[in-house]
Amino acid sequence: MQQSRRQLFSQDEGLALKALCIIVVMMHNYLHLRGFAAENEFQFYAERVGHMWQLVLHPDWHLPLHVVSFIVSYALVGFLFCSGYGLVKKYEQGDADFNRRNFVSHHYIKLIKLLALPLIVAFVVFTVLRGHLPLNWKDTLLEFLLLGNLQWDVSIYPFVYWYLGMALQLYVLYALLLHRRNGHYDTWHQALLVALVIGCGVWQMCCAPTGKWIYYLRTNIPGYIGPFVMGMVTARHLDHISLKRWQWGAVALMGGVLMALSLGNYYTWLWGWVPTLVFMVGTIKAVRWLQWRPIVWLGSVSAMVYVIHPIVREVSLHYKHPNHSVADLVIYMTVSVILAAGYAWLLRRIHNVNQH
Repeated sequence: MQQSRRQLFSQDEGLALKALCIIVVMMHNYLHLRGFAAENEFQFYAERVGHMWQLVLHPDWHLPLHVVSFIVSYALVGFLFCSGYGLVKKYEQGDADFNRRNFVSHHYIKLIKLLALPLIVAFVVFTVLRGHLPLNWKDTLLEFLLLGNLQWDVSIYPFVYWYLGMALQLYVLYALLLHRRNGHYDTWHQALLVALVIGCGVWQMCCAPTGKWIYYLRTNIPGYIGPFVMGMVTARHLDHISLKRWQWGAVALMGGVLMALSLGNYYTWLWGWVPTLVFMVGTIKAVRWLQWRPIVWLGSVSAMVYVIHPIVREVSLHYKHPNHSVADLVIYMTVSVILAAGYAWLLRRIHNVNQH
């Protein structure tokens, strides 16, 4: 995110938020496969909520890990908020040129470059460890093209790369419909944003909590357009907000309570991204040490961590120790971050070579 005019959310704060989100995503994607609390990410199962409450009422030292495993669906909204916020800052309030075709092709190629090598390695690792290809040839091709989400019988396992396909959809939507230049946010456009968010939310509310429609919607634009639009609205209209640190702390506390309460009901769960964003932004603004340099750095390589960690997870789960889940978790996360740093370096080298 580029600094432009006054900003509610600085670049370092945005990177810190991405760092916290990628930590939760990494932990969840490992923990729920080690028997920790199952999440309601794409579908809503009331029994999972009941199980989580039992864990809270009868806690042990594993409770924090159960909580992290359970709340992953809310971790992704931080990435989408930062994406919407950053696009407005760069292409509407900054100096970057905007051409719809160039914008879509640039981001599509960028995502393909990010995914290509890790996906090839993932296929090799999964095939060697499992003895068979993880996906059929059609699904494999669609996965490489970032179009796998669009299938009705979409299968996101064993990978987590569905998110990149959904991000591509949001880039296309932004280019075709949502982009505005030089503050020309007319009434029609603002009404469109409201209609998109409410319409997609109501569409999900009409679905069966454990049905195929809700699963499909929550792996595509309708499931996550809300936080993306909220990031855009914040950049356009809410940058004037200025609170003291204790006030941000109160905002975060309120958001955290509402976020926790939203997890227990299907309809509130669908709209839980709203208090979650309040909690996230308030926390980042209130707790200044979260902008510690190593955390900010982790946020800068969060995309690389995202595409690398499924490979490390598969190896870690294959060689896991039955009684050392926490130690295995720490090793898996450490190796994922180290490899992501190396991959970030490699991508920079390739970019520099292409520039010359």
